[in-house]
Amino acid sequence: MIESKRREPVVPQRLAESEDEIKAGLRDYSERNRILVENHAELIAKYPDHWVALGDNWEFVVADSHEELLVKLKECGAYPPYSATRRLEVNPPRRIPTAWRRRTP
Repeated sequence: MIESKRREPVVPQRLAESEDEIKAGLRDYSERNRILVENHAELIAKYPDHWVALGDNWEFVVADSHEELLVKLKECGAYPPYSATRRLEVNPPRRIPTAWRRRTP
C-alpha cells in the first residue's frame, strides 16, 4: 500500500465584503438578470447564437464565446462572477429533466 502525506484541509477564504454589500450585489444581479429575461426576444433576434451580459454601465456586452465575453466584461470594469450572462441560442438542445426520467429497479 502506498503511503500518502496527510494534507491540511482546504479552508475557503471568507469574502472581504460585508453582509450588506453581498445583499446589495445579489439584488443588483437579480435586476440585471430580470432585464436580460425581459429583453431576450429582442436580443436573440439581433444577436443569434452569441453570449450577452449586462455590464456595470447597464449596457449590453455581446461576444461570440464565453471567454471573449469575460474579457470584455473585465475591460469595462465589471466583476464577472456578479455579472448576469446568457447564451442566446436559436435552437437550444432538448434537455430531459432528471426528475422525470423513469427509474428502473
